[in-house]
Amino acid sequence: MVFHNILPKIGAHWLVNLYRSARKLRSLQSKPSTVAASGCTIPAAAGRTVLYDFHGGILRSRALFPYFMLVAFEGGSFLRALLLLVFLPLVWILGEHSDASLRVMAFVTFVGLRPRDANLVARAILPKFYMEKLNAEVYDRLWLPAKRKVAVTSTPKVMAEWFLKEYMAADIVVGNELQMIKVGRRCYFTGLLGRLGPLPGGMTEKVLRSEFGVDGGMADLA
Repeated sequence: MVFHNILPKIGAHWLVNLYRSARKLRSLQSKPSTVAASGCTIPAAAGRTVLYDFHGGILRSRALFPYFMLVAFEGGSFLRALLLLVFLPLVWILGEHSDASLRVMAFVTFVGLRPRDANLVARAILPKFYMEKLNAEVYDRLWLPAKRKVAVTSTPKVMAEWFLKEYMAADIVVGNELQMIKVGRRCYFTGLLGRLGPLPGGMTEKVLRSEFGVDGGMADLA
């Protein structure tokens, strides 16, 4: 019985590692030159308002699929994770950060999932993987000294908000909202994203303006 309980977990982690290896192989084939980047001057962030993309800014990697896979398996089941894997070729073709891919991954991962299960994964599982990919230079020199910190994530907000506020001390987290439906006394995610816009990362200018307030406030660094 113990073996049957452990086998799906081993399979899920193997799938995530396989995806990471494939992505790393792809990045090596089209790796940009870092000569010009090495001479960049990092601006001072002390006492200023900063706005960063969570994936690719605060985290070193822009990959999204592994985190959806973790939620699908840990919060759902091995079959849900397997179904998400079936859609990987489609996500790969469309591009992980495209609106269509985000909708597909969100739907397969969250449809029928209870918010409490998703929150449990966001608090107990995802932080470990986020910390492994943390961009230490951005965190130490740009994020930590800032007075007001705003993070933008293209994943559903439930996947990143707790980590960003509890671990990273973010003041504002802007992300896609998942729609919910109430059945009896319980709530379930429909898998549909409540807000998704045409700008990169699925964020709209209207959403960012509402988060910063109507006083015309802007980020000093982004």
